Amino acid sequence: MSMQEGLLIVNLEGQIILVNDALCDIFGYSEEELIGLNLPYPFAKTEDLQLMMKIKDEVAKGEAKSFHLEFIRKNGEKYLISFLSGNIKNDEGEVIALFATIKDVSEEEKAKRILEDVARKSIQKKKLIMELTALVGSNYYSSLQRIISLSAASLNVARVGVWKFNEDKTAIICEKLYVLETGKFEEGLNLTNKDNQGYFDALIGNSLLSIEDAVNHEITKGFAENYLNPLGVTSILDVFIQGNQGMYGVICFEHIGEKRKWTAEEEEFVTSIASIVSLMVESSERKIAEKNLVIANAELSAANKELNHLREQLEQENVYLRNELALVFNYEEMVYGSEVFSKVLTEVEKVAPTNASVLLLGESGTGKELLARAIHNISLRNKKPLIKINCSAIPRELIESELFGHKKGSFTGAFSDKTGKFELADGGTLFLDEIGELPLDMQPKILRFLQEGEIEVVGGTGSKKLDVRVIAATNRDLKEEIEKKQFREDLFFRLNVFPINVPPLKDRLDDIPLLVEHFVDKFNKAYEKHIKYIPSDAMDDLMSHNWPGNIRELENLVERAVILSDSETLMLSPVNETTVLKELSKNYTSLTLDEVQRNHILKTLEKCDWKIHGDDGASKLLDIKPSTLRDRMKKLGITKPSKK
Repeated sequence: MSMQEGLLIVNLEGQIILVNDALCDIFGYSEEELIGLNLPYPFAKTEDLQLMMKIKDEVAKGEAKSFHLEFIRKNGEKYLISFLSGNIKNDEGEVIALFATIKDVSEEEKAKRILEDVARKSIQKKKLIMELTALVGSNYYSSLQRIISLSAASLNVARVGVWKFNEDKTAIICEKLYVLETGKFEEGLNLTNKDNQGYFDALIGNSLLSIEDAVNHEITKGFAENYLNPLGVTSILDVFIQGNQGMYGVICFEHIGEKRKWTAEEEEFVTSIASIVSLMVESSERKIAEKNLVIANAELSAANKELNHLREQLEQENVYLRNELALVFNYEEMVYGSEVFSKVLTEVEKVAPTNASVLLLGESGTGKELLARAIHNISLRNKKPLIKINCSAIPRELIESELFGHKKGSFTGAFSDKTGKFELADGGTLFLDEIGELPLDMQPKILRFLQEGEIEVVGGTGSKKLDVRVIAATNRDLKEEIEKKQFREDLFFRLNVFPINVPPLKDRLDDIPLLVEHFVDKFNKAYEKHIKYIPSDAMDDLMSHNWPGNIRELENLVERAVILSDSETLMLSPVNETTVLKELSKNYTSLTLDEVQRNHILKTLEKCDWKIHGDDGASKLLDIKPSTLRDRMKKLGITKPSKK
């Protein structure tokens, strides 16, 4: 029997004949006060008398009983006990007395209720966060009111407000503040850095301020007299809000009453709320910018129509006069003219100056890598490198070393130190291509960097703090991968701060003529061709194709056509799997594409007397790098003939 368990023995009439010290401690009565008592006992509730008598009779018949009852201490305090009873027999097997072991389980039940309450509130908070996330993209101020009112009630704080920095970051102005007691909203309050520089420095330098004693804390005591004390605010929990242009403001959770020590769960909850507000701010700013672009887009549309009209006038004998076509937009090596891709680049321009993580979503061959490069090139990080890694191209056992580096001797084959891609990208940008292929066991390590900005080198000691902006890309449905337990949901949310959907070529039909012109020009230079005309019926056929391979498929098709065309007209036949090569190679049925390329390179090398470098070298005429030319020569088996 445990020392916490009390022992009670009664005779067959129910009279108490023996108790132990633990029982006296539980009931608050002395042994003298309990011995000799009969039903009803003073520690039992009156309404339980019939139950107690029934239990006594059943136990006397040989039935053991176990149950919970609420008893009353001598001081009147009610508490819950665990009650286990049985009978005592003499040597002849006759029941001569009854016993019960009694344990005070009120604290256990209280702890259980507290845990259940914590779990219930945690579930409510998660549901609330999901509900509030759905508000992103809705009307900013009405959504903001709902967010701060619901989060105030969920966290049980007196006041929740969103404050915005002024232009020079010398003050924060209250956009909207909710008072839980009155259910009303306030706005227009402001706080300057004149006497509160410590708070402003701490706010800008930290993503979260968790202060239990706000009145006396070094960071917040500057505005205690004029702000905290008159309102009775004792504890604050402030979280930084990010916008498209960087620092936007802060969301403040203010507690009134006894000082409140914020829990880690509460800090995580308000951080999630701040992230939702940040997304709303960015969405609102983006909408304003898009609205300002309406006129420009209308003018661009009008220009497109006019240029299309001019193009039709320039068409002669159903061909496109490519030297006269002027409608070519080139942005960071991306050719476009369609409205749908213009919107994508607008998103690129908005997110590039920030440090927000970007997730590029789209089919293979749509140009996700070019978009990643564009984001880097127009960002403040463009003086530092853009490092690319294809998560699907690296063996599972090597990917950790590739990403984070390793120390000499850390594993078999580690003959020297190696710097990982994250460290190479310090100060710049890391492009994680095919992120959906990242092994599940590597995902927590990426998540840790996104959360804390730290990595651990394989075989190293301690962690390294790095400043790297992460751009990821995938052609997979990551939400479906999450459901399959192949991708972590928390990593998805960290990467999905600013998603950009890259449209497939079938949704960019207006760009096809521009892309064809661009590729013809590119391969004219590469293969020393002089193609000037593109038949209109061939162009119409390209416009009607579904393009499952997207831009990459179009580029390959145009390259083949340029190689196989001998005149100034591009030999581009109907696009389908059974006829395209047949039509394009009427006079080349005995040659493969590699053979055509090999013959062309050989011809150019002979023309240049096998010189590769320089203005009069073959690489210059082919408009490719000397290293690229050597690679192609090696692939095609081209070697310089020995002199006889």
